[in-house]
Amino acid sequence: IADADALLQEMRLTGKATVHGIYFDTGKAIVKEESAAALSEVEELLGNNPAMKIFVVGHTDYVGDFAYNLDLSRRRAAAVVDVLVSQHKLQSERMEPHGVGPLVPASTNATEDGRAMNRRVEIVER
Repeated sequence: IADADALLQEMRLTGKATVHGIYFDTGKAIVKEESAAALSEVEELLGNNPAMKIFVVGHTDYVGDFAYNLDLSRRRAAAVVDVLVSQHKLQSERMEPHGVGPLVPASTNATEDGRAMNRRVEIVER
């Protein structure tokens, strides 16, 4: 699961941080309840850094149609922002959702483990 301090450190080192522990059902853009702990860490990160603004970036694997995956990643990023605003009371102006589909893989799409790594949400300071 994500940790606010680790997210900040990763962002400072690489310009982005993967928020582990955000879950969706296959083909869906509804944030699952099991994501609450990870989203609380994003809330803490932004609470501890009141001037910080972020891009919330959705990623998918490359199974299926490219255009569908690109749209799905965008909808998932928007869903994360929606939950952070509605349930965690963060200001929407601080977060901008985007989806890049399978364009920036973290691993190979040739194995299930690789595809699982590619299905993720990252935050990027803006």
